Amino acid sequence: MAKPAAKTLDDFRAAHDKNVIVPNKIRAALSALEKEGAENWEYELDFLKRSGLSVTDLATFRSQFEAHIVEAASTHGRSAKRVWFGNAKVAAKVRAG
Repeated sequence: MAKPAAKTLDDFRAAHDKNVIVPNKIRAALSALEKEGAENWEYELDFLKRSGLSVTDLATFRSQFEAHIVEAASTHGRSAKRVWFGNAKVAAKVRAG
């Protein structure tokens, strides 16, 4: 019978440390979004569902992923909406106009 591989500190962090878990979930969601189409985007609420995170967790780590986010002007006098792009270069194009 094969002996199971030893668990590392990285394995522990991947399972229990939000500083590892949350960014990994965001990266996975961004990757999935981009795989659906190079110019694919979602409003933050939909991206939140895709990533499987709480509002608080996403808000805590959002700044690390600013390159993927565009603040879209809202209609009807409401506040701006955040839009997440799978590809940071596409987000930059949108921001540039």
